[in-house]
Amino acid sequence: MNIPFLSFAAFAAALGPLPASAGETAVSHGRNTALELCAVCHIVEPGQALAPSLQPPAPSFAEIAAKLDVTAESLRKFLLEPHGRARLDSAMPPFLLPRPEVDSVVAYILSLKTR
Repeated sequence: MNIPFLSFAAFAAALGPLPASAGETAVSHGRNTALELCAVCHIVEPGQALAPSLQPPAPSFAEIAAKLDVTAESLRKFLLEPHGRARLDSAMPPFLLPRPEVDSVVAYILSLKTR
C-alpha cells in the first residue's frame, strides 16, 4: 500500500486559519492528517467520511488512546521507526511521516484520552 507523503507546510496552508492555542493547533492538524492518511485502515473518529478499507479495521484511535501504556513517547517511537520492533510485530505499513506531522497525530490521539 502506498501512503502519500504530504509536506507539512502544504498541508498547513490548505487548512486555512489556525486555532488560537498551540495545543489546539497540533490536535487539529493531527486530526486532519489522520483523516487524510490513517482513515484508510483506522477509525480516526466516529462518523468519518472515509470508511476503513481494512476489514476488520485496525484499532480505532479511541482504542489506541485508551490503552494504559500509550504515551506521547511510545506513539512517537512507533510512528518514527517504521522498521522498529513494534512496527514489525504489527500490520502497520512501514511509511514515514515528517516529525511535525507525527507530533500532531500524537497530540490528536492523546487528546482522545480525555474524552
